[in-house]
Amino acid sequence: MTEDQGLKGKSAVVTGGGDGIGRGIAIALASEGAKVVINDIGRNSEDVFFADEVVKEITNEGGQAVANHDSVATISGGENIIKTATDHFGRIDILVSCAGNLTSAPTVA
Repeated sequence: MTEDQGLKGKSAVVTGGGDGIGRGIAIALASEGAKVVINDIGRNSEDVFFADEVVKEITNEGGQAVANHDSVATISGGENIIKTATDHFGRIDILVSCAGNLTSAPTVA
């Protein structure tokens, strides 16, 4: 996490930040110096939250990150995500919304 540091001092929230595009964005923000809240409700096969894995990856590289496991689909979840950011980093400068729910359905021709 020692690149340009153009976002040093900024605080970011990335919903859906535990995997896929959200994970990539969270790591990129941290590499630029942002402090990042990684929000994700997903878990791996060992029942470990994806968000916790990304936080570990960021902090192992010298970045600042904290996990949040609340659902963006509820008002209380949204409030808790905001509270996590303000409690740990004082404010939110950047919000990236990558949370999603993939459901399978038959293809209609």
